[in-house]
Amino acid sequence: MRKALALLTLLSLSLPASAQDVSNREILKKLRELEAKVERLEKENRELKKLLRREGFVYAGRKRTESVKVDGRVLFRFSQSQELKEGEKTVYGDPGNGFTVRKARLKVHGKLNDNAGYTVHIRADRGSSVELWDAYITYSFDSFPLKVKAGQFKVPLSMIYLKSGTKLWLPERPVAVNKIAPVWRDVGIELSYDLIKNLTLSASVINGEGWNNGKIYNKDKNCAFTVAADARLISTSAYFLRVRLGYEGGRDNSSKLVYNKYAVKGSSVSVRRNLVDLETEFSYKPYGISFAAGYLRDNPGHPEGKLSAPLGDAKGYYVQADFSLPFDRKFHLVGRYSWLDPNDAVEDSNDVSYTTLGFYYLLNGWQAAVRSAYVWANERHGEEKDNDLFTTEFQLLF
Repeated sequence: MRKALALLTLLSLSLPASAQDVSNREILKKLRELEAKVERLEKENRELKKLLRREGFVYAGRKRTESVKVDGRVLFRFSQSQELKEGEKTVYGDPGNGFTVRKARLKVHGKLNDNAGYTVHIRADRGSSVELWDAYITYSFDSFPLKVKAGQFKVPLSMIYLKSGTKLWLPERPVAVNKIAPVWRDVGIELSYDLIKNLTLSASVINGEGWNNGKIYNKDKNCAFTVAADARLISTSAYFLRVRLGYEGGRDNSSKLVYNKYAVKGSSVSVRRNLVDLETEFSYKPYGISFAAGYLRDNPGHPEGKLSAPLGDAKGYYVQADFSLPFDRKFHLVGRYSWLDPNDAVEDSNDVSYTTLGFYYLLNGWQAAVRSAYVWANERHGEEKDNDLFTTEFQLLF
């Protein structure tokens, strides 16, 4: 239809001047009739697709849209912590003071067609050998709003963990999230379903072993699972409010579990998770103000492994704020307070609270950005450590 309209337009221009006075009205009338017909057909086509989806039928195959994208990230960091001894790590996990390539990432991703996609993501952070970080496929259905992800990917629980590291306000995520939530990769399958507009439900079944650069398999033959509801309650040009509620259950055997702090030296601990995670984010865009907060609590059950102390609940929370300066919206002041008690059955130096102040500056959006922050690290019980940390980093995306 569109080609016919164009053809008639060219025909009208090619007519002799004497004929144009007579025929232009007829040509314009035909053009209007064709335009109206095209609009009717497009509307009927949209309504037919909606009907087929609602009735559970699948219409004709989608157009093939093969694409391959290659992008990556380099994050160069300088860290300075007070009285850091040889072999000790900073509160951010860096291996010492000075310069480091905190992140070196390369990602290949794309779509085979309008339904199927893939991602392969490798890393060589902090000078380590090249490691497989993500490797998964996705498939979305035409007949209903369901998406399937299968492979190795981020455990889909914590909102701030699922947020891309390229857009973090501060150099690292809150200690409460890093130590309690499953902030690691795992192998499994995830289903996400758009129940209504701006409300997504998701569920996953994973090995519960966490990410492992060696053999990727389920050692204990048990699984962990997550369920979550993610709601964008307000999304306008001025306001944005998002709330995510998640739960992790099943047996988790990852070496990064917070409970391994209480394992007898040389051993590890696995638990049955009963983790609840509630996080939210609010923005008032005209004034460049954003807030985020979260609360996590885990009541672990049936611990396996040798423990050096009784095992209680793990709990923590964080609040953080972001303010972009009115005279330069690229410059953001940020602050955060994060509180952690990994085991409320004992009081020790693992009970910490971090107060962080800093800024970030978007040189070219998030593609080229600078972050800087100072962390006041406080051990609420036991021996106080002189481990406050200053960090500055430069991020480049390509």
